Amino acid sequence: MAAEKAPLPNIESTRRRLSHGLDLISRLTVGEWLDMWLAGKKGRQSAISRDESNIRVHLKPRIGHLRLDRLRVSHLSEMFEAIAEDNVEIAEGNAARRKAFEDLARIPWKGREPRARRKAMKAAIADMEPYRRIVGPATRQRVRSTLRAALNSAIAQQMITFNPAAHVELEAGKRPKALVWTEERVLHWQRTGEKSSSVMVWTPEHTGLFLDHAADDRLYALFHLIAFRGLRRGEACGQKWTDTHLDAGLITVAKQLVVDGWRSTRTTPRPTRARAP
Repeated sequence: MAAEKAPLPNIESTRRRLSHGLDLISRLTVGEWLDMWLAGKKGRQSAISRDESNIRVHLKPRIGHLRLDRLRVSHLSEMFEAIAEDNVEIAEGNAARRKAFEDLARIPWKGREPRARRKAMKAAIADMEPYRRIVGPATRQRVRSTLRAALNSAIAQQMITFNPAAHVELEAGKRPKALVWTEERVLHWQRTGEKSSSVMVWTPEHTGLFLDHAADDRLYALFHLIAFRGLRRGEACGQKWTDTHLDAGLITVAKQLVVDGWRSTRTTPRPTRARAP
């Protein structure tokens, strides 16, 4: 039996590729190109690790099998719609697991029947999916940013002529608004366990209470420095003695520690700045 022939390529697509001097018989997939692009990428290790994660977790599993020169905006729209649908399942699974733990906490410890119920409930929880993180708007924007950069590189190397990642529409990935821990918000959190924002800011009084509580801690000087001079955590932990001038009361923030997976690396913060007392 004769082998099935592949369909003829689109005339306009072939003409466009020919006019740009591109390879007319390339069968490179998106996944293969992403691996090649990542292998040659230079820059901060934290940024490279973020791109690697986006490629491994989102891009290759969903569009890695597609041919690079046939990637379309519709493919990316379908990918992000599928991510949104998965978010619904993740939220439902997390809610079910959370409720199971709440039900378990309400079962008495003593008695044969309660012990049997607790055992059954623990077995049911063990069979549930673990807690998973929602892929929020900001993360989806970063996934697109990784793909867009990789496709721009492919255009620069005359492998493709169009970047669909530049045209797919996504929800804006806005950072959460930081809110101050007012007395009303503290009471609401104590009563319901709900925070008004994922980013909550201490008042000066809260900061003072924390520093008083940590006065005998070996890292008190570090906490004090962060609180009164606004250093980021990585900057404070990465501060070198050669950039610390105790007699002058001056530090130069020249390095920071950045967590990359399970490793920490020392890099140059942006921007580098000096802080006086």
